[in-house]
Amino acid sequence: MRKKEVLTLMYRDLEVLSFSVDYKKSRIEFLEKLEHFERAPYGINENTPDISMKLLRFFNSRSIPSTRYDYEDILKATGCENGFELSFRGHGLSLSNHYWFKRKGENYKYADINFFTNKWDDSFARAVLSRDYEALKHCDLNVPDIVTPGWGSKGWIFDDGPKLYKFGIAKDSPEEAIAEALASKIAAKLFNEGEYLNYELKQYNGQYASVSSPIVGINEELIPLSNAVDPGLYLIYRSRSTDKTQSKVFFDRLDNCAVPGIREFFIKVSCFRDLCFVSDLHFDNISIIRDLTTGKLRLAPLFDLGGAFGSSKTGRETIRSANRATLFMIYFMFSDLDPEWDYSWYDPKRLEGSKELIEEYLSKSEFYNHDIIECIFEIFDHQKAVLDEFAKNSKKK
Repeated sequence: MRKKEVLTLMYRDLEVLSFSVDYKKSRIEFLEKLEHFERAPYGINENTPDISMKLLRFFNSRSIPSTRYDYEDILKATGCENGFELSFRGHGLSLSNHYWFKRKGENYKYADINFFTNKWDDSFARAVLSRDYEALKHCDLNVPDIVTPGWGSKGWIFDDGPKLYKFGIAKDSPEEAIAEALASKIAAKLFNEGEYLNYELKQYNGQYASVSSPIVGINEELIPLSNAVDPGLYLIYRSRSTDKTQSKVFFDRLDNCAVPGIREFFIKVSCFRDLCFVSDLHFDNISIIRDLTTGKLRLAPLFDLGGAFGSSKTGRETIRSANRATLFMIYFMFSDLDPEWDYSWYDPKRLEGSKELIEEYLSKSEFYNHDIIECIFEIFDHQKAVLDEFAKNSKKK
């Protein structure tokens, strides 16, 4: 592939803007607005001096990171210098939105190539999931797998419809897939239907994977919160547990997002995170959905529950090396529940049976020995007791 290229960003069949790509340096340069610039990705369709940087951020979110354990294997097999270049091998089509890019002289129509209504050759994903990297040399690269970010190995395959199969962050870390599926079962007890994405636990070639369906439909698109709010808001979100004054600042600024129910959603997310100590709830995983017909915004279901129950890389190292009291204090210090919040939505009875689920799922991995499961029980019990107490004294009923 050429090291530099000029492409047209498309929104369905509408030409949005032109841009140049430097694959070697992983750079994007905005060139010019086209007829339907108003259809540019959320937050980009503005006359801002940093539009090239925003475009780069948009495309970086559609490429695999160098931290993925099979990164080098995939690049070697596909002849790409980096994940950024790989993401441009096809047409950038996704199961999250309706953007893609067209090369000079191409006359494709969106209806004929999009992944919402057309099947694709999923041999790329099956090769990745089977670790048959040699087979990648013969696979069609115009697949949604190319624009599937994240640390863990994953891929979209057809299994009674398109399903995303996700492995752990290391070659031998089944606990992450197990913990993600478990966390979605706890979410089902805490959230209402449609507020969380369901993950099923399945095996692929003898390895556990968490499996989910697409989040949006043909007339919707997924917008990461990081693209919809001031980037500085995430720093405030992260600092709330150590600076309670930041909590009010955070929610006051959230209220300006014009997304119905976002305050209540973040309160639920905070409770869920404390119960399952999910480590990956950043603003690229918390998203909103835009209805393409009406333009209305709504919250996307909570998804990407990686790192739950100490299954992240840091969590695993901590659990292995720290004693129970130290681990307990680590997670306790990062609790950000506020007794002033409205907990009238919370019903403690819905969490009944959670510990049985925790033991059922975590015991599937040798990593979660008896001592670690007991430690998780202790943390869960403590955080639930705090939640129960705050809910009991909630001022808004």
